[in-house]
Amino acid sequence: MDLIGSLLAIIMGFILGLLGGGGSILTVPILAYFFGFTAVVATGYSLFVVGITSLLGSVKYYKEQLIDFKIAALFSIPSMIGVFISRKYFLPMLPEVMTIGSISLEKNQVIMGLFAMLVLVISGFMFRAKDESSNTSQTKKPLHFRDLLLISVGGFLMACLTGFVGAGGGFIIVPALVLLARLSLRKAIATSLVIISFKSFAGFLGDLLGGLVFDWSFLLNFIMFTMVGVLLGTIFNKRVPVSVLRKGFAYFVFVMGIFIVLKELL
Repeated sequence: MDLIGSLLAIIMGFILGLLGGGGSILTVPILAYFFGFTAVVATGYSLFVVGITSLLGSVKYYKEQLIDFKIAALFSIPSMIGVFISRKYFLPMLPEVMTIGSISLEKNQVIMGLFAMLVLVISGFMFRAKDESSNTSQTKKPLHFRDLLLISVGGFLMACLTGFVGAGGGFIIVPALVLLARLSLRKAIATSLVIISFKSFAGFLGDLLGGLVFDWSFLLNFIMFTMVGVLLGTIFNKRVPVSVLRKGFAYFVFVMGIFIVLKELL
C-alpha cells in the first residue's frame, strides 16, 4: 500500500469510529476504484475489513457503557443469517451481464449501482431525523413484542440487501436503531459497531464458502491503517455535538452516493 492508500484507509476508519457507520461506503469505492478490485472482491474485502475494525472500535464504547447488548443480539442474529444467505447464494446467482430492454449492464455496474441507490436513500432518512435532547441518554418507552419483531425482521431484510452490496450497513443500522429501538444517537452508534462486526463476519464466511480467494497480506495492511482511524474516530465522537454528527453523516453519505453514480455513468 502506498501513502495515498494508507491515508484513505485511515480516513475510512475515522468515519466508522466517529459515526458508527459509513466505513463500507468508503471501503468499497476505495477498493474498487483506487486499488482496482472487481465489485465482488471489493465488497467481500469490505465485509472483512469493516467487521474487524468495528469489533475493535466497539471496545471503547463498551467501557463507556454505551452498547445495548439486548438490541444488538436482536438485530445481529437475523442479520447474520440474512447476510450469509445473500453472499453465499444470492450474489453468485447474479449473471455477469444483465440485459434490460436495450440496456446491458455488467455485474460490477449492477452491484455498485444498487450500492449507490441504497446510500442515497439512507442519506434522506438521516436528513429528516430529529436530534435527541440528550447526547448520551434519553427516557424511552419500553419496547413491546411488535417492536422487537420489527427490529429482528428489519435486521434480516437490511442484511440481505447490505450483504449483497458488501456493506457493513452502519449507515442503515444507526437510523434503524434510533427509529425502531428508540436508542439515543450515541448509543445507536456504539451498538451498531457490534452488529456490524458479527454481520460482516457472517458475510465474509459466506464468501469463503463460496470460493472467494483473499489477499491476506493486503487485507492485514489495510486493517492496520484503518484501526488508527477508528481509534481517532471513537475519541472525537464524544467531543462532537449530536446535531453535527447527524448532519455530517447525512452529507457524507449523500456525497458518496452521488460520486458512485457519476463514476459508473461516466
